[in-house]
Amino acid sequence: MILWQALTVRGRWVGALALVLGVAGTSWSYPLVGALGLVLGALVVVELIAVLTSRDLAVHRTVSPLVVVRQGPCEGHLTLSGRRRQGLMRADVAEQVDGELVPIDLPARRTGDATVSYPIPTRRRGVLDVGPVHVRRSSLAGMAARASEVGEVVEVRVLPRIVPLTSMAMGHRRALTGGDDSAELGGTDLVGLHEYTMGDDLRRLHWATSARTGTLMVREDADPAEPHVCVVLDDRAASYADRADDFEDAVEVAAALCRVSVERGHPVRFRSLSGRDEIVVPGSASRLPRREARDIDWLLTEIDTVDDDRIGHLGRRDLDVLVAVTGHAGDVRDLSRHLEGAEDTVVCVVDPQPTVAAGREAGLLVLRGRTSLDLARLWDTAVAR
Repeated sequence: MILWQALTVRGRWVGALALVLGVAGTSWSYPLVGALGLVLGALVVVELIAVLTSRDLAVHRTVSPLVVVRQGPCEGHLTLSGRRRQGLMRADVAEQVDGELVPIDLPARRTGDATVSYPIPTRRRGVLDVGPVHVRRSSLAGMAARASEVGEVVEVRVLPRIVPLTSMAMGHRRALTGGDDSAELGGTDLVGLHEYTMGDDLRRLHWATSARTGTLMVREDADPAEPHVCVVLDDRAASYADRADDFEDAVEVAAALCRVSVERGHPVRFRSLSGRDEIVVPGSASRLPRREARDIDWLLTEIDTVDDDRIGHLGRRDLDVLVAVTGHAGDVRDLSRHLEGAEDTVVCVVDPQPTVAAGREAGLLVLRGRTSLDLARLWDTAVAR
């Protein structure tokens, strides 16, 4: 059984031909035909022995980085020990990435340790399974081969591509009593305390609490005029008319809006239009990264469309900026009935053939662009106004 499995399709056909020629030459007294069958059979046997008796290669593989943006650089590093070419045998190595084999070019020399680096394709957003490494030892004429799998499966998280969206709309000042004051009044509100960590501004130490607890405590101040942002991603498949690339652009726009809010320390709430997912990231006066911000990245890495067309309950929130990202097949008028409770509401539409880049529809500011890059430029222009 092992011998049969080690034979390739070519080896089996050549072996069968050798058997037929040998029997025919012997039965019909054609010594030349019989000798040809014997030579072919000997060739199959020699190549089979060369493959089965070859020593295994020692393979060690690492992958870095394990978190990368879509279309960003990711590399595998492979170290091999042993003879890669031995007599009639050669070795080929390939990495399995997301179910597909990626060939790895090995050094030309036959022996010795070798380390090679090779790119891992990150064309698709999501969690990619990288590995195991497939080592195939085959004979010179391709009559026999033996394959093995080495190394563990490593998960590479491919985040949405970063688009150059850099602006966020201004907020509306909130007083502690709940009313609205003029944004020009300035000042901040104390919203919390946290234990001092390396890099905190010593000028923000809260001395009274530090003296009482015996631990250095730092103020967390929030600007009452900072924007409270809600980003809504339309994850209904019907809104994109089965155009997967349009949904990828929508995810990239949503990720960019969340990223710029988090980088500026603004509170942001992300949710999917279907109501499946929701993450709230509190504001950060120090602009230090919040754990919830990473949760948004992780969610947007794996989010996908749903077949259900129903819209989840968004609720009415005390928001400054509400941004919905949808596809060209989405109904903006129907969507507008669910987008309430914000001072400024914007709908970003991924539209392969936009007739108007920016305009008012159903009482909302609607931006239409072919790609996420187009929408990012339109957004920055609209915010600058």
